[in-house]
Amino acid sequence: MIAKILLFAGLLSPVVWAGDFMGYRFNRSVVWQDDGGQSLLGVTLDDSIYNAAGDDYRDLRIKDRNGVEIPYLMQKIAGSKRVVSRHAIDSVIESFNKIGEEGIVVTAKLDKGAVNADGLTIVTQQRDFEYGLQIHGSADGLEWHLLVENAPIYDYSRYIAVDQRDVELPANQYRHFKITVDKAAQTHLANLTELTRLLEDGEELQRSERRGLHYEALRIERIDFWHKQSETVPEEAKSFDYAVEDFAVSQDDELKTTVIDIKTQRQPLTGFVVKTGTLNFSRNAEVQILLQHGIESRWQTIGSATLEALNFQDISHEQSRIGFSEQRRPNYRIVIYNQDSPPLDIIGVNGVGNGYRLLFLSEPGNRYRLYYGNDKAESARYDTAPILELLRRGYPSIAAELDAEVASEAIDLPPDMSELLNSRWFLVGAIGIMLVVLAWSLYRVGKRVGELPKS
Repeated sequence: MIAKILLFAGLLSPVVWAGDFMGYRFNRSVVWQDDGGQSLLGVTLDDSIYNAAGDDYRDLRIKDRNGVEIPYLMQKIAGSKRVVSRHAIDSVIESFNKIGEEGIVVTAKLDKGAVNADGLTIVTQQRDFEYGLQIHGSADGLEWHLLVENAPIYDYSRYIAVDQRDVELPANQYRHFKITVDKAAQTHLANLTELTRLLEDGEELQRSERRGLHYEALRIERIDFWHKQSETVPEEAKSFDYAVEDFAVSQDDELKTTVIDIKTQRQPLTGFVVKTGTLNFSRNAEVQILLQHGIESRWQTIGSATLEALNFQDISHEQSRIGFSEQRRPNYRIVIYNQDSPPLDIIGVNGVGNGYRLLFLSEPGNRYRLYYGNDKAESARYDTAPILELLRRGYPSIAAELDAEVASEAIDLPPDMSELLNSRWFLVGAIGIMLVVLAWSLYRVGKRVGELPKS
């Protein structure tokens, strides 16, 4: 009887095992350089995980060598960029002199202890001008060295909102600067017109107009010196390029559109880049996804843009991206509206989007595996406060790799076996079998007792 009960217990044991492991179709080993101490590891998700994981990543699990579930923090991967900022340098004007008939020379000195100057700005309220500056530098104000031969400053606001008052300087350690303008006055047509009329008996016999020339000198309000400082700052999110699994191009002659049907691996996409062999065009385009409403389905637009290219002589301009809010779908459609123009030559489509990683704390000597691909997994609620505190304090994470994807143990069982083992009816049936076995065992024992000789 004991042997039968043990057999029944062995039959029930897969119920617990199935609940922990059978639902996860894939797992991968986490690989990193174990230095014998605790580490904050970062595991970057890839196409295989995106393709198999649930829409909201609720099925991602990290377990150690003993099967203990390890808390993790899911983080959108942020990029970084170099930002150059200008910082003003205190300076004073030392002298101002005229040279020749129309030229001027201004000398300036940086304050003691000021950083080196990377450039200067001519501050003036003047409009509609164009001048060339010659700039020399000196360590002592006596011996001068040419820094810039002919730096243009200009203002074309009469025609277009374009102006330039900054001058970049080559690397130097000079304290004194000499700014020379050989021709500091320009001639403009006067805005006022002189009108002359010849009248006789109240009638105008002759009219003449004359516009005079106006000489305007460069008026410098001040000269601002500045130093450039660059720093690395985090971006909101880093953009990743994702290859699509497949795409097919078709033409809808009735609607005069080009349709690109795209198949992906469910990466977290925020846009598509359409590559064309057409040199010059401008077409409206939309990205659509298929929505199911009961037995009906329809395509819904999630993003639109104008695709355009202009390649003529020295002009080369291209805008080939259609953006949308983050999506993880297996299928998309791009519709390009051609109107009466010939279809574009579509040669490729790439996806762009966000990237994600899992951060968790590792113990020395332990081993970890990432499980994913469970359609029935519930969202996990982890204690991530320690990880967040380490990030707040600036601790960097160590990049860990993922080994080759392998099928989890559940793959050897029929697809519905886990549901069977965890169902109420299986448990009732198992208990019924146990009662039958127990009753049969008691009956056999009673029969043997009855067959014993009476004393």
